[in-house]
Amino acid sequence: MKKLLLITGLLLLFGFQTVHAAPPESEVNSLLEDLGWTEEELTTYLKETYDLTLEEIETTEELTLLLGTPITPENLEQLLTDYELTRPELDVLLSEFGETVEDYVFIEDLDLAISFYSDHDSEISEIEDFLALIGLTDEEVETLFTHFMELDQEKLEQQMEEIVARLDPFLAMDGMEELTPAQEDELVTILQNMMTALQLKPQFYLKDNNGVETAVTFKELISMDELYGNQLVINLYNTSGELLLDMQFSEDMLSSEFLIESGIEFAELGDIAGELTALQHNRLPDTASSLWLNMLLGVLIIAVGLIGFFYPKRTIKEQ
Repeated sequence: MKKLLLITGLLLLFGFQTVHAAPPESEVNSLLEDLGWTEEELTTYLKETYDLTLEEIETTEELTLLLGTPITPENLEQLLTDYELTRPELDVLLSEFGETVEDYVFIEDLDLAISFYSDHDSEISEIEDFLALIGLTDEEVETLFTHFMELDQEKLEQQMEEIVARLDPFLAMDGMEELTPAQEDELVTILQNMMTALQLKPQFYLKDNNGVETAVTFKELISMDELYGNQLVINLYNTSGELLLDMQFSEDMLSSEFLIESGIEFAELGDIAGELTALQHNRLPDTASSLWLNMLLGVLIIAVGLIGFFYPKRTIKEQ
């Protein structure tokens, strides 16, 4: 925390300066040699973590303060002792957020991450339980996230913002409302736009008690009154026809708000990135990416949840 306060003070000072003189090149080179970094790696770190350039830092002392203390076996062991963690426990904690100790260079950054991630560990455990419930393995989630990372992130973020805005009216509907044909068409269009943005091709099946699967369209699903005891199986393919994952949902899951609420919780994990941003002046690339991907999957789950959200309404109305 002291480091963060000092850094904040430095940043405020930088804000009022109009002329900057970078640290002497020889001293910077010596520091880079100690870190095992190139100048490009240093420049990238300063930009991504503090939104600074090397030219905005006047002295080597200021640069050293910004960077922190390189991780050593000794200070890492002390950090583990401070948090009453073993090394395997630390590895597990970081892995839940898509990271490893090797992703960190400075002990202060790792210290901050351990403190922050420990506060959110229970939320990650709940998400893992949910993913297991719908039949998703760690490998499938990783495959889907890898697919997401290959997309144009800036364009995708804009598209998903528009899609979420169009989903909002459906999430705000009263529990006893029934979809009109126009609303059903809008839901179908939203799903199609979402799949296009995510570059996915879904296939839907109804699976009976004997394991027999019958293909069905999304339009047919949202027009049904119930699943009649069948389970909904969703296979997601990329645009090349490669199967990325398959999910399975019971009728009970679909005919309640369970999936929508779970999807919202999943998507709201993205708020964690904002909290971490406030602590580190800019978000950590790996962590921010991981949580952005959680948001994408969360929105996808919400869309699935809307398939059966209106089943009880139709049944009650018909009675």
